[in-house]
Amino acid sequence: MVKINLLKTSLTYSVLFTLLSFGAIGDAFAKSDCMEMKWRRGKPFDYYAAETRQSTGTYRGGLLYLVESAHFPRKVRRLTEGNTGKQPGDLLFVLGSIPNHPAALDAYARYEYQWENSRSFKANLNTGAPKYEAGCFFERAAKIYPGQASTYLTWGIYHYRRGEHQSALEKFLEADKLSPGSAETKYNVGLAYAEVNDIANAKKYAEAAYKLGYPLPGLKMKIAELEKAKNN
Repeated sequence: MVKINLLKTSLTYSVLFTLLSFGAIGDAFAKSDCMEMKWRRGKPFDYYAAETRQSTGTYRGGLLYLVESAHFPRKVRRLTEGNTGKQPGDLLFVLGSIPNHPAALDAYARYEYQWENSRSFKANLNTGAPKYEAGCFFERAAKIYPGQASTYLTWGIYHYRRGEHQSALEKFLEADKLSPGSAETKYNVGLAYAEVNDIANAKKYAEAAYKLGYPLPGLKMKIAELEKAKNN
């Protein structure tokens, strides 16, 4: 199983990935259909496929290495600035080459969220309006390369970040179905159940996650708080 290298949050009860919290601004902006994007190399490449990672005469280190080194270095992942131009150009390049790149999907979703909710982010001269809806990229990834747990896990994070906990739960459960041995996925399923106040299922998935060695105690603490509130 390929580990998703996304930035971890420091919030006690949040999911493993960065969940940025800003006051809502609510500015609407027009977005295009990402399904109409042209592929950078004439076709999409699967993040998990050997052809995407194997060295060739043209791409030493493989296409994945080439795309990430030029368009997805640390500063792009962290959304601090673009590498080849104004953001989110580099993120669109990655997703225009490798549509199911899990960290790029998450980064674009975080970019959209910040653009919608942070005035300072939006005022930055290095940022521009997202051209496509982040949700569209998740749908596209699942359609082109179905059956990847990481797509659904990251998709769930997208909904969780937006406070759409029932939708997050549905995506986390799909990820769990595809990768039943993932402690990280079970932890996030438990968090989503806790958010919809289903304590029994939250406890069930928490137990499974901790049995698999998940290190963070936040879910356990969240469940304890819910039970305390229920009994008061």
